[in-house]
Amino acid sequence: MANQNIKIEVKDLRISFWTTQGMVRAVRGVDFNLYEKETLAIVGESGSGKSVTSRAIMGILAGNAVIDEGKIMYDGQDLTRIEEEVFHTIRGDRIGMIFQDPMSSLNPIMRIGKQITEGMLINGDHRKKEYKRRIRQFYNDYFDAKDAKRSERRKYREQLKKHKENGENDKIAELKNARKEKLRELNQAIKDARRTLIKEKRNKKKDVYAEYKEKAKAFDTQIEKAKQKIKEEGKSESGEWKKRAENVKQERDEKLSQLDSAYQKKLDDLQEQFRASAGTQKENLARQKRSEQERYKQERKALKKEYRQKLKEEKSPKAIYRQELSELKEKKRRTYKTTKKEAKERALKVMADVGIPEPEKRFRQYPFQFSGGMRQRIVIAVALTANPDVLICDEPTTALDVTIQAQILELIKNLKEERNLSVIFITHDLGVVANMADRVAVMYAGKIVEIGTVEEIFYEPKHPYTWALLSSMPDLNVQDRLSAIPGTPPNMLFPPKGDAFADRNQYAMKIDFEKEPPMFKVSDTHFAATWLLHKDAPKVELPDAVKRRIETMHKAPEQTSAQGGQS
Repeated sequence: MANQNIKIEVKDLRISFWTTQGMVRAVRGVDFNLYEKETLAIVGESGSGKSVTSRAIMGILAGNAVIDEGKIMYDGQDLTRIEEEVFHTIRGDRIGMIFQDPMSSLNPIMRIGKQITEGMLINGDHRKKEYKRRIRQFYNDYFDAKDAKRSERRKYREQLKKHKENGENDKIAELKNARKEKLRELNQAIKDARRTLIKEKRNKKKDVYAEYKEKAKAFDTQIEKAKQKIKEEGKSESGEWKKRAENVKQERDEKLSQLDSAYQKKLDDLQEQFRASAGTQKENLARQKRSEQERYKQERKALKKEYRQKLKEEKSPKAIYRQELSELKEKKRRTYKTTKKEAKERALKVMADVGIPEPEKRFRQYPFQFSGGMRQRIVIAVALTANPDVLICDEPTTALDVTIQAQILELIKNLKEERNLSVIFITHDLGVVANMADRVAVMYAGKIVEIGTVEEIFYEPKHPYTWALLSSMPDLNVQDRLSAIPGTPPNMLFPPKGDAFADRNQYAMKIDFEKEPPMFKVSDTHFAATWLLHKDAPKVELPDAVKRRIETMHKAPEQTSAQGGQS
């Protein structure tokens, strides 16, 4: 992974929630990287901080949430400190998200087509996007200057505390004098960065709007020519086209007349037979008459439709130029923004991409007219309309049955390959990600306790919590009773002092209750936060349930290949 591009880098992320009972420490120092074209699965029990982490990346945390510390770096920007105005150009447009329950994600009284195109139309101002892109660096410079001041304050407090503890009064005086000078420099740097930002915002906006106006001018000449042609054709439109149109109409009228005559003759014959018949024969003739009437209506309707189409094809030059004019105006509008027509075209394409049949018909339907699996496909379509390069899947298969789950997982996997997406897949089920993920991060009580490649997590797990998750996975080949993880997750109003999993861990040592374990390196790609990896820790064998699970997983590919060889 070292030579791959990092799409998202999360550094020491800490998030708390204000509640009436106190501060809930939901995320406590999460670190991970998401690489280009990679699927990273984040696994853990409910309340472990998975969804909170993903919502922080999307910038949609609840109002009572506080980001205490940490950074979320994306494309050179820290997403924890950018303004909402800037985040609006990233959320949905460059980082998409699929939520847990499709029915709660969709508006039940709004047509599906409108829900898919809504984001494209709201965020479709090309000038605004380009303007935001050009001023991004100046925002970063301004925030960097403010960060430098905060960092200096923190450093000053630490040094002051140290000098006071040591009774170094002379150094305290020197520190205070040095701080005044440093703060003066930092305040000036913030003012300069802010002044530059305001100036560049004004200049870049003028430049961008002027450039787009120039682009749109290219269509003005073509539009004027099309208008002129329409005027000219309006004066001399009674020529050859009208003759062709009259011929088509005459041919239609002749065929309709023939159809009417044949129908009337058939009707007269049936009427004669009806008068001469009695009983059951009369009933049969009445049914035959109704059938003939229905056939006649259908044939007449089909014939009219056929000739309407022929008349459309025999367009007058004026109509052709009008269509050309309409297309030119549409192209000009698309220079500035995403139009309704363009949004619909893209929506129909992405609906087809996610496996929704008859997208033209489905476009005008409501969510209640779709099955659960189809609704989830709609939610995926909404996330993909802006062509993001990062997709966050927050338990997208939770509300679906097993067969539909498999279809949705396969769809996400295929879309990732086709669109070169980087995916964060959040779930509480290790079994779901076995064939999906490149790497797996196991979360517990707001921290990542183990991270590694999917092979390392499934075949060489090191953390007792990962062992517990693997032991609790259902399997058709295992006859033993499933293992349950004893106890409940800790109350994050009062985070535990040592290892958060210690109370539920049968392998816990004294140090687990006293000190939080660091991340121990197992390999270049595999890390685990457990004191069992310390050089002085007693050697602990894998639980029998995990050993059997690993043996079963090893046998599964061998059995598949053996069956393939026999066939």
